[in-house]
Amino acid sequence: MDNNETFEWQKPGVWRNPCIVHVTMVANARQPIFGTLTHDGSQAIVEKTPIGWVLINQQRRLLERCPEIKILADKVMPDHHHIVLQVTRTMPHSIKEVVRGYMQGCKAEARKLGFVGNIYDAPPFYRVLTHKGQLAAMINYVYANAERAWLRKQNPDLFRLHRQTEVRGLTFTSLGNHFLLDWPDRQLIEISRSATSEQINQQLQSALTAAHNGAVTYTAAISKGEQIVARTIREQGCPLIVLLNNGFPAEDSPQARYYKPGGLYFNACSQGRLLLLEPSEQMFLMPTIIKATNETLRKKAEANHRGYSEVSTTSQRYRFVALNEMGRRLVAD
Repeated sequence: MDNNETFEWQKPGVWRNPCIVHVTMVANARQPIFGTLTHDGSQAIVEKTPIGWVLINQQRRLLERCPEIKILADKVMPDHHHIVLQVTRTMPHSIKEVVRGYMQGCKAEARKLGFVGNIYDAPPFYRVLTHKGQLAAMINYVYANAERAWLRKQNPDLFRLHRQTEVRGLTFTSLGNHFLLDWPDRQLIEISRSATSEQINQQLQSALTAAHNGAVTYTAAISKGEQIVARTIREQGCPLIVLLNNGFPAEDSPQARYYKPGGLYFNACSQGRLLLLEPSEQMFLMPTIIKATNETLRKKAEANHRGYSEVSTTSQRYRFVALNEMGRRLVAD
């Protein structure tokens, strides 16, 4: 499949065509019926139950029945399992039908072992490869799953969503190391989208000096320059607090219970070097935040010799600037 090609996945027949799909199947009620998570001192291991071995054996049967399919990665976890499937040529059946047959085979074999009821909680989740670089991320995610689960198990509070976290008169949903909020030395990184590479590098060097001298870095990581600084701060092992705009699942959503930060944020979080903060909606409507945000936007407009009228508090432009205004309050003495 062309990595740059975007598929319209609802079109009839598309699910039979060549593609790469990451499939996640979850155990009924998230019961650890597939295995037990342990650690041998060097890496996390899932010791599979008989039902866990059923999942592996059924993969072999899947490949025998569907020669058009390759398994690029798989991982059985205690309460769910992942498979990255590649369809190499058009199949007589859709990939969804193939996965459904695989799951039915697993259920049938589990019943032979005496398991009563459905071993699965819901239909599987499909994540389709659509862009360059996504395949490596898919495979790395699957194979790192056990180690990530072990880290969460050892540091549960670092991966727990906290609602109504109050900091300097502001309220957030938060996840990570809350002790970073008590750090006495703080810096806010705010870089214009129009900043040159030289200007970004100057701010990066200044931020790194402060970070290595003990400052906690706060940033909304919106502009390219802010993202460069945030990434470098994180890569060099310095503490980081990131202000998010709609970064967490809703409180009553099914994703909230099992939410975890992705990619490199996960590693920083597990090591206690990261805190994520998402302001409550009420914070964007605070009169002091509205006033400060509009004042900043007005100054930017005047600097570019433009007129200014207040923007909607629901616009992305307002929200991004408001995040930095909140950041200024957080780093103030």
